[in-house]
Amino acid sequence: MTGALPALEAAGLRKVYRARGGGQVVAVDGLSFAVRPGEVVGLLGPNGAGKTTAMQLALALLEPDAGEVRLFGRDPELLEVRRRVGYAPDAPLFPRRLTGLQILALHGELLGFRRVAARDRAERFAEQVGVAEPARRPAGTYSRGQAQRLGLALALLGDPDLVLLDEPTAGLDPAGVAAMRELLVSLRGRGAAVLLNSHLLSEVERVCDRVLFIKEGRLLRTHDVRAGGRRAEVRLANAAQVSARLAEKIPGGALEGDRFRVPVASEDVVPALVRELVAAGAEILEVRLGGAELEQLYLQIVEGRA
Repeated sequence: MTGALPALEAAGLRKVYRARGGGQVVAVDGLSFAVRPGEVVGLLGPNGAGKTTAMQLALALLEPDAGEVRLFGRDPELLEVRRRVGYAPDAPLFPRRLTGLQILALHGELLGFRRVAARDRAERFAEQVGVAEPARRPAGTYSRGQAQRLGLALALLGDPDLVLLDEPTAGLDPAGVAAMRELLVSLRGRGAAVLLNSHLLSEVERVCDRVLFIKEGRLLRTHDVRAGGRRAEVRLANAAQVSARLAEKIPGGALEGDRFRVPVASEDVVPALVRELVAAGAEILEVRLGGAELEQLYLQIVEGRA
């Protein structure tokens, strides 16, 4: 999607809150970034870094003290622009007495769908995010994870071109996290732009194209996850016996103890790599795919650790 107009473009955003006692808290400080169609961009930083505030500024839910945001090159408050955007906040709140399906159907009608179509979409998206059964109960009975899933269904209901997700995996079990990963990949596949705030570095590595490291409201660095490289880590039962053969057959790899690490372009090439290793006589115990050492980068850039 190179050259496409950004789905979200923020320039010089600044937001200052008044603190108790008369002081000030700078939540966002000169923040500029963009998210393009077909791209998943992650926001990484410690609690209080300004990530949620940045999302709310991007959606015009907060008024910036400086800077501006354009969505699809236009004013984010225009109704036709808002209809192209989906937002799932952290810890969403719903009318406690309404069922999830009622909430979804109402949201569908507000998006412009006719009543029958809105009900059909409510059923479909509740099933898609894994709350088909809970959605028939009042929202006041939901667990944290069920509420997160309903919020995600609301964000996706209008097939948005831009999706902002604030800690979408909070409260989800491992199956829910895996389903979220598949959903993000599918959104990118259909050309949607996604801005993701998450503390799960392993998931960010797997689904994001770029990450923005943020601290104290400022952008410290933009990291291209794909260009930064991926690596397959293979644990071997007979590392010592096949070390010379691996060095000859796969010169780009490195053997450390019983682990053979190989740079890869994407996870799609891992099956072929495994076949190559087996052909070289390797006895494989485990295969893991890692990103460009995102945890190490996070500690170095955000926490200032060497």
